[in-house]
Amino acid sequence: MLIWIVFAVMTAAVLAAVLRPLLRPVATVGAGARAGGDLAVYRDQLAELDADKMRGTLSADEAEQARREIARRMLAAAGDAGPASPTPVASSDFNRLLVGALAALMPVASLALYLSVGEPSLPARPFIAEKPQPANESERIEQLIAIVERRLQENPADVRGWDVIAPVYLKLGRFDDAANAFEHAMRLDGETAKRLSGFGEATVLAANGVVTPAAKLAYEKLRGLEPARQEPRFALALADEQAGNLAAALTAYQALAAETKDERFRRAIEERIKAIAGQPPSAKGPPPRGPNQADITAADAMTPEDRARMIGGMVEGLAARLAKQPNDIEGWLRLVRAYTVLGDRDKAHAALASARQTFKGEAATLGRLAALARELGIGS
Repeated sequence: MLIWIVFAVMTAAVLAAVLRPLLRPVATVGAGARAGGDLAVYRDQLAELDADKMRGTLSADEAEQARREIARRMLAAAGDAGPASPTPVASSDFNRLLVGALAALMPVASLALYLSVGEPSLPARPFIAEKPQPANESERIEQLIAIVERRLQENPADVRGWDVIAPVYLKLGRFDDAANAFEHAMRLDGETAKRLSGFGEATVLAANGVVTPAAKLAYEKLRGLEPARQEPRFALALADEQAGNLAAALTAYQALAAETKDERFRRAIEERIKAIAGQPPSAKGPPPRGPNQADITAADAMTPEDRARMIGGMVEGLAARLAKQPNDIEGWLRLVRAYTVLGDRDKAHAALASARQTFKGEAATLGRLAALARELGIGS
């Protein structure tokens, strides 16, 4: 109801502004006012005539004739003289009727028009419709990524676009896309420490922790740019470890452990040092021994039944020990290899999954597991 009252007041205000001129009094000028003006002019002419006669510009006869003519005109104007002030004229009856008709008809016509083309029953809505919002934060991020990707498709030389989207890919776990984006940025605008670091990390994570040749080259360049930076030194030590250069890896790890002030990073380095030294982090005695390739080869001389019992016993013994002391990466590697050699791929897959779960978050160890899986052909 309040809205209709507001509309009525607004309509009345508009009508008052529009119709007000029709009610305003109009002033008119009478004939007497015009005659009074003419007489004043004639008086001025008589005064000017006397001045011309005194200056000698007019003769007496000419002045007399002119005076008579002016006098004649003054008499004629005086006969028409009347009231000289304006006479106000009130609005006519027609104007009053017109104003009343418009004041009554305009609201009625407006209401009729609204009822015919409008929708009084339509529920209220905001003046500006709200844009649909993403269901959650991840959906919003995906939308933003899609926008950047479209721009990069249209303009693949946009270095800033590659620099923006590469770390986003890395954070979302899209490691191959991240490595590709960092590589595009370096190709277009040169190698920087940030791009080399991002490319190396993305490439290693995409390879399940293995420092690939491309990642190793990136870390070597990064070390050249920032020799004191610890990240490339650790990655290169890990590359030596994975390549079997254990002495070089151990030396690099020990140097890093002595320099770093980050306790978490130091623990990761110490894990690698213990792994190289053959001492599992949580084992107090010698590491549990399982069947290696030499044991399995020697078993070829036995009868099939004896060989199966011997190898099976050793494998199950190793599996039992790893269930109690799971932090032995060397034991897991031997167990996965043994199951594969025995043709039991299901158990090999299960052991590989258990090892990955045990060493979750340790990139170097996961890299060794991934390399073994590729070697044995049991998945990445």
